[in-house]
Amino acid sequence: MTRRLMNWVAAATMAVLGWTATPSQAQEWRGWNIHPPDYPVSRGLDRFAELVAQRSNNRIRLRPYHSAQLGQQDEAIQQMRLGSIDFAEFNLSPLNNLAASTQVLTLPFLFRDVAHLHAVLDGPIGDEIAADLEKVGIVPLAWYDAGARSLYTRRPVRAVEDLRGMKIRVQTSDLWIDLIRALGANPTPLPYGEVYTSLQSGVLDGAENNWPTYESARHFEVAKYYLTTEHSNVPEVLAVSATRWRRLNDADKAMLRAAARESATFQRQLWAERETQSRDRVVAAGTVVTEVTDRAPWAALMKPVYDKYAADPRMAALVARIRETR
Repeated sequence: MTRRLMNWVAAATMAVLGWTATPSQAQEWRGWNIHPPDYPVSRGLDRFAELVAQRSNNRIRLRPYHSAQLGQQDEAIQQMRLGSIDFAEFNLSPLNNLAASTQVLTLPFLFRDVAHLHAVLDGPIGDEIAADLEKVGIVPLAWYDAGARSLYTRRPVRAVEDLRGMKIRVQTSDLWIDLIRALGANPTPLPYGEVYTSLQSGVLDGAENNWPTYESARHFEVAKYYLTTEHSNVPEVLAVSATRWRRLNDADKAMLRAAARESATFQRQLWAERETQSRDRVVAAGTVVTEVTDRAPWAALMKPVYDKYAADPRMAALVARIRETR
């Protein structure tokens, strides 16, 4: 083996295995995030990095790479499990196949409001789901807000019957496909980057997402009718690689958890502010908002979804515990 090849192998091995220094030595961590730098999630990650640097006297230095600079989400998940990404902020949907319990948090019309969501995530149920993720190499430290998702369309929708036959964009997920189908619409899986042009051309009749995404992606320009179904309130997770985590002492683990939870409080406040700003902006630009004041008729249509995705005894028990949480 040539010296150049030997050097390359050594460098690659170090990148995958992460730091091999003792806990007292400086550590450089790489972090993944899909959102742009000014997004509430990104600012939350930056706050996490600041707190960790302060409390470790710069012994642990975290560098978030925003805007998916380190690859797309599926790639980043695999890199984290291998240990070549040290920390990240993930949407839960792509984690469903790794830890089945994460799927319960994506079920439609499950949370009464944001306060209910936080009570669940910050309590024993959140800890239980986090433990499942840790078994597959991803160690959750805190839960971030990603907002309630609602429907928006090219023509008015005032009741569930109006959706019948509409082509609605969904994420590439069996659960999301079944959710939209249960509403009587035609689910159309498409990459996020194709939504604007597909709405504009009429390939899609509508889509679903939260206020900040609807505004920042400028979907309000081509689908001006927003219906506040708030059918899903899937959180996101701030996590570290199990490879990195196992090499920390107990004091550093406690410090990182505390910093992550403080950053989550900060991020949640930023998210609430951004939701209000985004809603105000699109309404000023001409969006027509229809408020759904009674979600019971919508939720009643979700029985096939729950029968399919929450039939397992453990999942059914989690659903019951979530609904009982106050």
